[in-house]
Amino acid sequence: MSVEDRVDAALAGLDQGEFATAPSLPAIAAWAPFETARGALVPQLELTKPGARYNVN
Repeated sequence: MSVEDRVDAALAGLDQGEFATAPSLPAIAAWAPFETARGALVPQLELTKPGARYNVN
């Protein structure tokens, strides 16, 4: 993909209200499972104790 195509696609995505753009992604719906998984993971990265799998406590 040319630089011009990347920039044009990214700007078009931003104009459409996309928070982040991925110019080569054919359908924005493919982003949803990633965003769901990310949303579930982030709170677990902020816990105050080591994970049980480490057998630290």
